[in-house]
Amino acid sequence: MKRLVTPQGAIHYEEKGEGPAVIFLHAALADHRQWGVQADALSHDYRCIIYDLAGYGASDPALDRNDPAKTLLALMDHLELSTAALVGSSLGGSIALHTALQYSDRIRSIMVFGTGLFGFQPKLNAPEPATYREYEAALMAHEVERIVELAEVIWLTGVSGHKEDVPEASRKLFRIMYRELLLFHPDGSFDQEGLDDTRGIANLPIPALIVIGEHDTAFCRAVADYLEQALPHSKVVLMREAAHFPNLSKPKTVTELIAQWNSDPGSVEPPNPCG
Repeated sequence: MKRLVTPQGAIHYEEKGEGPAVIFLHAALADHRQWGVQADALSHDYRCIIYDLAGYGASDPALDRNDPAKTLLALMDHLELSTAALVGSSLGGSIALHTALQYSDRIRSIMVFGTGLFGFQPKLNAPEPATYREYEAALMAHEVERIVELAEVIWLTGVSGHKEDVPEASRKLFRIMYRELLLFHPDGSFDQEGLDDTRGIANLPIPALIVIGEHDTAFCRAVADYLEQALPHSKVVLMREAAHFPNLSKPKTVTELIAQWNSDPGSVEPPNPCG
């Protein structure tokens, strides 16, 4: 990986391919490897950039009041990218939206999977599944293997999903990434306190595709519903037989969806679940 020193700390990144730039942002339980399959496949037509967020992988720990949008912009400037499309998962989706709100002239489009939105806290009335409480208890006790086991059920398969819907290679990668995060980066990401993107979201002038897995959490489904109503140029796609990480459970389908979105956003339709 290559190293870039920014005012907010050094980050490590990879780039491959030529063409319009697409920058991939990983989830809070992962690192740049989450998007490896998509970056490899799409590098035939696009300049694909993957990197470790501050506090993850090979990148420096996040500084106090780290603004991930400034780090992303520093990377774009370093790579001499006038514009880029952003593809983000979970926390990476929140950062994609956050960056697009601040630098809309630099972002062509955004595509988010199971995203959050800084400053938005939906009201959930459904009771919390028992698996969630077990996961929270394991986190408190820092029982690494138990945490990874339960996270796989909640986030990768989905409590209402099926193990066979996720390829074993993806399951292995998820376990490796999350285990390494827990062991080597226990403090995780930057401090999100004070960030509120709800105030400007209705004025975002950029095309946005919101992808949500049918087995994702109630929280993420509520965020997707909110964004569908709040974003003026948005479209929502429900990914069947997927939970919080559609790109890991359906890697081929998501690769095709990203390519379709970047070539012709208006043609995107709900994908076939097989792939």
